[in-house]
Amino acid sequence: MSFTSAIALIITVILVYYVLVQVYTVLLRITGITNDKASFQAVSLFTTAGFTTSESEIITGDKSRRAIAKSAMVTGYFFSVVIVSLVINMFLSIDFSNIEKYISIFILYFGGLILFFIFMNIPSVKKKNDRIIESLTVKIFKHAAKENYISVLDSYGTDDAVCKVFLYKLPKIIEGKKLSDTDLKKVYNLNVLMYERKGQVRHATADTIFSDNDILLVFGPLEAIKNVFILHEIYHNNNDHELNSYTPENFISIIDNYDYQVLCEIKLNVVPDIIKGKTLVSSHIKDFFNINIMMVSRDTGPIRLTKDTVLEEGDKIILFGPYENIEALFGEKRNYSNKKII
Repeated sequence: MSFTSAIALIITVILVYYVLVQVYTVLLRITGITNDKASFQAVSLFTTAGFTTSESEIITGDKSRRAIAKSAMVTGYFFSVVIVSLVINMFLSIDFSNIEKYISIFILYFGGLILFFIFMNIPSVKKKNDRIIESLTVKIFKHAAKENYISVLDSYGTDDAVCKVFLYKLPKIIEGKKLSDTDLKKVYNLNVLMYERKGQVRHATADTIFSDNDILLVFGPLEAIKNVFILHEIYHNNNDHELNSYTPENFISIIDNYDYQVLCEIKLNVVPDIIKGKTLVSSHIKDFFNINIMMVSRDTGPIRLTKDTVLEEGDKIILFGPYENIEALFGEKRNYSNKKII
């Protein structure tokens, strides 16, 4: 392989690598991770550098994110091997008796690559490029997911977020209704800021009626956004209950981790049966699961914890303990009876 061919292939691989990192960033954002964290985790997965940070718990603690992570790690490893092979071939093809020629070619190609990345990081260009990659990624993967996509653009505190919702199926709560007639604001405290239809961005007004394939810009509690736009299949299939009677799963948010133990916040939408109606002492959370309840907040704010405190639906709790046990007790399947207690 000639020196010029080797450099051309290296640059091609780097560009493909760059695009794939952007694609995996979008996929992680779709699962509910903010753009900054998704970008960092995508780069970490591809390069195997930095993935041991405490933020990695947001990947390992979710089934869909773990699947994305596995794919990213395998793909990243493959590209790393290819790049190393091409670099070795490049150096083996150098004729050191005419080194000036190769230096000029190297500067020409890689100088152009550097200028390309500088250009791609111009805010306006980057915004447009991200939008194109996001749109293409969603179109490619939407049939596999068979549900709406939520891309978290930014988050504020532990609850609120600005999200882009790719609306391929209308939730029952907004189907055929004017925005002012829905319960988005009153019940879920959600604000639809803008929406895009057939490539045109429009302001959402009280008379707006949304359609399939609209893209919404929504601000409000992240869990409410997920419950309204992602879990609507449950609403449609539940003919025996009203929409508001559906109770979403608990939301576990990792604050920090210490080896296998984590400090996290949980929005308690479902109280596990094993502790329902029991005090902190009688539920034996500490004895059986090695979980310490640090703080509990309700509508009026933090409450004073005592041995007689009983956890209720709607509580926000800060707790510390082994992540496996927290997930077993409060997670999606709440399979505490079959879990190994650490």
